[in-house]
Amino acid sequence: MPHIRKDPITKQSVIIASERMGRPSDYINTEEKHSILTSEATCPFCKGNEDKTPEHSTIIFDDNKNWIVRIVPNKYPIIAQSSPNELPDKNNFFEADICKGFHDVIIENPNHNFNYYNATEKDLFFIFEAIIMRFQELSKEKDMLYSLLFKNFGREAGASLIHSHAQMMTTPFIPIQIMEEIYGSLEYYNENKKCVYCSMIEEEKKINERVICENNDFIAISPFASKSPYQIYILPKKHSDSIVYSEDCISQFASIVKDVFNRINKVLGEISFNYVLHTLTPALEKKYSHSSHWFLDIMPKMSKLAGYELGSGVFINSITPEDATNDLKNAL
Repeated sequence: MPHIRKDPITKQSVIIASERMGRPSDYINTEEKHSILTSEATCPFCKGNEDKTPEHSTIIFDDNKNWIVRIVPNKYPIIAQSSPNELPDKNNFFEADICKGFHDVIIENPNHNFNYYNATEKDLFFIFEAIIMRFQELSKEKDMLYSLLFKNFGREAGASLIHSHAQMMTTPFIPIQIMEEIYGSLEYYNENKKCVYCSMIEEEKKINERVICENNDFIAISPFASKSPYQIYILPKKHSDSIVYSEDCISQFASIVKDVFNRINKVLGEISFNYVLHTLTPALEKKYSHSSHWFLDIMPKMSKLAGYELGSGVFINSITPEDATNDLKNAL
């Protein structure tokens, strides 16, 4: 069963989930993508195959009572309840603990060929509406500290199924990278009495070299220290620490997400990508709400991490954020 081990030097939590070696995969290459016609019949996420997934925890229907977004427990979870007798022997040096948490799959659309490049704003609205609903449900789990929403699209980005989906991992610990962001933001707030992301938005609008697009409520920028080519942040212009409290402007969020993917498609085509949602959870809001700011981090998959990146944690980006911005800004 899955369990958590802690690195004795860095204190980084690692999830050991050997059971996932048996999860299904329907990887196909780009040339095969449009020629395979039988995959919908066996796809567990397609309409009519609901019995191939666990029962949904969250669902959204259209006016005709057909589902348009389903959130279900992952059949091959990275994190799930384990018992103490399944843990390796531990001593004063090596530390392991039982694994408790939630691993959700967001089935974003019943259409097997749906993706963010051909999505409508309405499609994206329903996806993020369902995600907010699930965040609200998970907030009732008092012993859970963080929920991380992420999406892998395409083989190069690590997707194991073609049918468009995202995932959410809810854990009793805070991932170390998220914790570093939270502490860095708090340090800036303590020194300046202002959210660092709000200051970032102000500076980017003044400089206007890395602003890709914006609407009434959101702005899309190329981060100054982009880790990879064409990395994009989408941030609310008004300070907000959690997407849970942004229900009234999700239509504007869906609009700018659609705008951004139209631009990516124009410049790079239907490229594989990862995205991660950075947002506070209720367990963290009391202490960090003034200093933290939620945002969506989109990373087109144009290169693979190599030895230096993996060994040092320092990323190498072959395209300047300013050049990437210029390409995306002028794409439409």
